[in-house]
Amino acid sequence: MQFLVPFIGVLGLGGVLGYGAATFLKTVTKLVGCIIGIVFILMQLLAYYGFAEWHWEALGHATGPASEAAKSGFSVLWRVLTYNLPFTGGFGAGFWYGWKH
Repeated sequence: MQFLVPFIGVLGLGGVLGYGAATFLKTVTKLVGCIIGIVFILMQLLAYYGFAEWHWEALGHATGPASEAAKSGFSVLWRVLTYNLPFTGGFGAGFWYGWKH
């Protein structure tokens, strides 16, 4: 049973670091979501009162490449967060737990 002690320590440290990273990213993404929501509401208010007119089709075409960039950005972020970590398994488990809870 003594041989498990180093593994538990490494998994524990990785789990704590993963949980912290996920909590930080979750908070930042919520903040960004709030900012996007405020901007959208302000845009709609301007349109409603006749101060602006939005061409949503053109905006949709302009943001198409952004969704692809976001997908590849997450894989880059994961590579950066787990770079040279000897405890990637524990980090991944802690990150998943932090993101879900």
